[in-house]
Amino acid sequence: MLESTATGDGSRDGRVALRIVLTNFRSPWDAEAGGGQTATDDLARTLQAAGHRVRAVYAGRASGESPPYSVHWVPFHDRPALTAFRVARGAARLLAEEPADLVHSTGFEGAWLPASPPRVATLHQPDLPAWAPPPWNRPARRLLYLRRHTRFALERRSLRRAASVVFTSAHIQRLADARGYPVRRGIVIPNGVDPRVFSPAPRRDDGPPIVLFVGRFDDQKGIDVLLEAWRRMDGEAELRLAGAGWKEAEYRDLASRLGLSRVVFEGHVPRGRVPALLAQARLLVLPSRYENFPLSLLEAMSCAVPVVTTRVGGIPEMVADGETGLLVAPGDPEALAAALRRLVGDPALARRLGDAGRRAIETTYSWEAVATRIVDLYGEVLRAETDGR
Repeated sequence: MLESTATGDGSRDGRVALRIVLTNFRSPWDAEAGGGQTATDDLARTLQAAGHRVRAVYAGRASGESPPYSVHWVPFHDRPALTAFRVARGAARLLAEEPADLVHSTGFEGAWLPASPPRVATLHQPDLPAWAPPPWNRPARRLLYLRRHTRFALERRSLRRAASVVFTSAHIQRLADARGYPVRRGIVIPNGVDPRVFSPAPRRDDGPPIVLFVGRFDDQKGIDVLLEAWRRMDGEAELRLAGAGWKEAEYRDLASRLGLSRVVFEGHVPRGRVPALLAQARLLVLPSRYENFPLSLLEAMSCAVPVVTTRVGGIPEMVADGETGLLVAPGDPEALAAALRRLVGDPALARRLGDAGRRAIETTYSWEAVATRIVDLYGEVLRAETDGR
């Protein structure tokens, strides 16, 4: 099947070149994009560079970006289920115009994707309804609860219909198993980073040490905890917050009420500028309340920048405490401040952790290494499809 349905040309690593369609419910270049969108774009670029034919379906407005692969746009809607349906229809139109060997989805658009060709699904962060139904006299919360159950049902259907599911961490695989997700075949393959784009810069020794945060401004990322921790910091270190989100005004107000100095809100920073920010940083901090496998940590490690982050989700799988970074309990500003002070005050330790993080990227988390594992999975799926006929 690989030879008969692929493009016929070989990929650059000597394998059969595949025709692949990737789908995502949001643009990777949107200000609200997260790690799942960024990872889809990175994977598409890596596969295209390896000689495969890659097309992607994204929801949103056409951006000024010119990726090396083909992008088809569908309208974005603030109701995720509607957006996912539009993405699935867009993928169906692409497949009608030009067949593909395989579709790789990253959301519950997979619930509506055509049954053929076979599909791989990646689960970045399951949308699980984890609380009891709110009372009927709280209509707004009740509506949110019902919407989450709708998305949960669509996600289950998407995974049930996939030939194989990629879990980006063992944590997510355990969570999906515990919740009874219907997975025919699952495999853990982490996200990656391009070590050529995110590469170490000359050490910066002049000026105050910079502590950098890169991410969305929402409840998940724990910026309020970071600001509380920063109130406990002495010295000349400067905190830079790069990102945007619906809680930005609240966090600016909190910083003002806490009387914090040496705090800079950078606003939304395009991903292309992140390496320059990391080049100036003594360390990157990510005080999340929950996570799966955050790309911001991989990007910092790839730049040999040490990380201070929380012991949640899949983070302990990627950050070895005391070896490639420092881990603290979530929601604990005292512990967070202590870890920040430790790295700010010990440049030698910061360099040692940063260098170890870079080595971990080179051996395990480069996109070339990750994409090789994903292409191997594609081959297994296509062979199983042939054997099953």
